[in-house]
Amino acid sequence: MKITIKIENKKIALVLKSEKDVIDKFSWEEDRNLSQRLLVEIDNLLQKNKLTAKDVEKVKVETDIDDKFTSIRIAKIVAKTFNKCLNL
Repeated sequence: MKITIKIENKKIALVLKSEKDVIDKFSWEEDRNLSQRLLVEIDNLLQKNKLTAKDVEKVKVETDIDDKFTSIRIAKIVAKTFNKCLNL
């Protein structure tokens, strides 16, 4: 399983994929609370699909927005940390 965090034009989407198939996705409007909401929504997505963090191979970020925005940096840090913890 892979999770993609998509950030496009003030909309956040979490996409859960198995190989190339989309298993589930969830999206919401960005309201300057990504730091409080992102991990909670990832956990909700996993629980809804009866998965745990150990079932995730990789988390990545896709965006069409410049890296200077805080939301992008938050998403990239969460993905990087999640991926690092998977390799421990």
